Amino acid sequence: MKAGRDMRALVVDDVPEIRELISVLLTGDGFRVEDMAESAEEAFLRLKLDEPAAAAAVDVILLDVMLPGIDGIAACGRIKSDPRYRDVPVLMVTARQENASLQQAFAAGAADYIRKPVQKSELLARVRSALRLRMDADRRPEPELPAKGAPGRVVDPQLLLPHRELIDATLEAAALADRSPPMALVAIRIDGHVALAERHGGEALLRLNLALADRMGREPGCLGDLMAQDGEDRLFILLRRTQAPDAEARTRRWVAAIAAADLGADAGIAGVTASAGMAWCPGDLPGGLRELPGRALAALHAAANSGGGRLEIA
Repeated sequence: MKAGRDMRALVVDDVPEIRELISVLLTGDGFRVEDMAESAEEAFLRLKLDEPAAAAAVDVILLDVMLPGIDGIAACGRIKSDPRYRDVPVLMVTARQENASLQQAFAAGAADYIRKPVQKSELLARVRSALRLRMDADRRPEPELPAKGAPGRVVDPQLLLPHRELIDATLEAAALADRSPPMALVAIRIDGHVALAERHGGEALLRLNLALADRMGREPGCLGDLMAQDGEDRLFILLRRTQAPDAEARTRRWVAAIAAADLGADAGIAGVTASAGMAWCPGDLPGGLRELPGRALAALHAAANSGGGRLEIA
């Protein structure tokens, strides 16, 4: 994958003015908008989905949710099912923010979403974040399969936490079993991270994320709990063998503790809070474990968009 911002983008929206706005904002920041499409079907042609021998046509896709014909969520699932685009970030562009819609988008493989009306700072920050995450994954060595019971070996070099793949693998293994202990997955993130990065710089945001990881690492835990990094700015905490009320109570304590901890002191930033989204699955429905990440992320976005500093339950 190419370094820097010399990245090829595809913009898919049925409104010409929105396509043009996104294109102008990306081009002005050094990105290359390779093509635009007004429908999912046209996007499939631009991506050459019917030409398996062709190379991936773009490095990032911005996809409207409300498209004529095949909607954006179904289109995202079709695109992500193609091996060439498995690791290409798809960012949904939407005026809809209800949990069900976001959950479906994340379940379909979306990396993030951008709200309408499109704002320059949010658009560029989310696109950069998605591309940095992909570049980090490209540079990451393939993990060796650890011996049974051994800890995962692939960790983020800055936060010193396992990557999200550890939690995904744990959920998948449990989902294949006939029964599983009840589990909850919590997604947590610093509120206003896009604005904080724009105002104080990426280094300050990194210090905040380090402080968040450190604070969460010092919270009392239970045997079997896992914490991992999801992207540059989110943490996942998997709570195993827990009932929903207990998981909710723990997560509410975490959100309150973060607000009281003055995480931004070292960076000179006051009033830092975090939002959390929680999803729970009972032990007699192990197949539902695969849906926990999408549900937790949708709840996290709902919490952040409701003012922050709160917990939303899927």
